[in-house]
Amino acid sequence: MKHPTILQIRGSIDEENENAILKVIGRFGEEFEIERTKNGLNVYFSDVNVARNVISKLNKMFKAEVKMSTKYAGLRKGRVRVLFVYSFRIRD
Repeated sequence: MKHPTILQIRGSIDEENENAILKVIGRFGEEFEIERTKNGLNVYFSDVNVARNVISKLNKMFKAEVKMSTKYAGLRKGRVRVLFVYSFRIRD
């Protein structure tokens, strides 16, 4: 499974917030994988538009700061592939 988008969820994530986040991701996300890290959650999406939709829904639930960056992911058929990385930091 290719991962053109990574959503990094950071900040004050308690068990209640994590359950709400996972519920939103499960409802609106199509193909995704979740990885728990010591700083929060990393969610890998196969479609950038699905990730943006999930970020929009999460932004309505939490006061958060969202940043976007890109990483070079290689070439495919002579075209540059870009990996989108979204940082979603929940404020206290």
